[in-house]
Amino acid sequence: MRRLLLSLGLFLALAPSAAQADILFYVIPGGRKVLQFEGDVRIDTRDTVTFRHAQFGTFYFGFDHVTFYKAPSTLSIAQRKLARAKEDVNDCLDAARWCLHHGFLDKFYEAASAAWRADRNDPTVQRLVKLKRVMDAPLPVVKKQEEEILKYVPTAKNMEFARSKHFVLMHNMKERKGQQSKRGRRKQLTPAQERLELLEKVYESFLIKFYLEGSELEIPKEQLKVVLFAEKDDFTAFCEVSIGKGTKPAGLYDKRSNIAVFYDQGTGEFYKWLDEAKKIVAEQARMAKIMKSPATARLVRYSKSLDLLIEVQKLNQDIEVVSHECTHQMAANTHLMPNGTGTPVWVAEGIATYFESPKEAAWAGIGTVNKDRLKLYRALASDTEHCNLEFVVSDNIFMRAGKHEAVLHAYGQAWALTHFLMAEHFDQLMELYRELAKRKTKGEKLFPPKENLALFKKVFGDDLNVLNAQWRRYMKSLKTDVERIVDGE
Repeated sequence: MRRLLLSLGLFLALAPSAAQADILFYVIPGGRKVLQFEGDVRIDTRDTVTFRHAQFGTFYFGFDHVTFYKAPSTLSIAQRKLARAKEDVNDCLDAARWCLHHGFLDKFYEAASAAWRADRNDPTVQRLVKLKRVMDAPLPVVKKQEEEILKYVPTAKNMEFARSKHFVLMHNMKERKGQQSKRGRRKQLTPAQERLELLEKVYESFLIKFYLEGSELEIPKEQLKVVLFAEKDDFTAFCEVSIGKGTKPAGLYDKRSNIAVFYDQGTGEFYKWLDEAKKIVAEQARMAKIMKSPATARLVRYSKSLDLLIEVQKLNQDIEVVSHECTHQMAANTHLMPNGTGTPVWVAEGIATYFESPKEAAWAGIGTVNKDRLKLYRALASDTEHCNLEFVVSDNIFMRAGKHEAVLHAYGQAWALTHFLMAEHFDQLMELYRELAKRKTKGEKLFPPKENLALFKKVFGDDLNVLNAQWRRYMKSLKTDVERIVDGE
């Protein structure tokens, strides 16, 4: 099978095609992890593949360690949709919606501007103009927020503050050597500025999604509070003090303090393992040099490529964690899911996983078909007791999840149901959110399953069999972008 995939990748790579973007899978030496990238592949020799990444530059891989496919790049598809939209306001808005869901905020604004030129009185256009005007207005700098963050993080040492339009960030990040040359950025950004830029992207995308679909959420009137630790160990020490020992989140949003907390993902165990993989290749290069092997230059290039690969993977992991936790923070601060209302876990985690950008896809926009979440859903799809609408919306899917594996499957079900309702029943889903926001509870108390189920039926009707069947049909048709490419769609 692997040989067949390699042959298919080679055949497609040699075929002439404009505006293509290769989907490349790289097996890290040792075979323990497969990483996915989108970029441009060229076959240099029978031993080496050159891969050009849009942001990080050129990589060199061993041919036997990669599999890849050709497909139209998402950017080229966005450009075609914009060109076809012309002067029809609905076509322009459809193009804008596609661009938003695929992470092209600049192209979204281009399409929205075209919609405004086509019909500035269109209700959706007017909502978007109103939103943009409010988002562009500067928020007041409230120094008290810094005091609140310092009080919240008793373990803080040598931390400083940075701000963007909508966020105040306390961090202890330092500039990385050679960062500019590695990343080839349009402008030089510090690690803190990079995190703020990502947070701003999530902030904008979250609000735009709802305004585009006709739901005008309340826009936060103060900057949102965030903490970023440079090291995972610092984050772990903070978690042990604030939420107890034994907890190992990749990030968190604390409802009581209204603060999101993260750490630099490049300091986790996986990246230490990547460093070990790099050492293996570096040692192979050293031995090849001693033996005066003709493979020396090739192995040296592989070693340098692993440096860049670590940077890419770290960025992708940061994006997934930040987009997930920032969505929790946005849902609370826009009053979509106000704190203190006993929001069912499936609802809160469903929207967070819907908006998160999967780590294999970098910034892929919102509503991406996340392969890990889809795999978890499929693993439970034949279990009609647990993969069942009533079991999920009552919140039993989380309340009865004892082991870590069961919790992961619960996340998969919450993501799948939210993905379906966002696509097929958006107005009713918004009504459900509004009904849930009316409930009040003390602390972190959750409402019992019967009440959750009754409220869901109040919005969607007593007979959920039809909706359950619709959900299953929708999920059977749902595929990742890679699955669609492999299937020739």
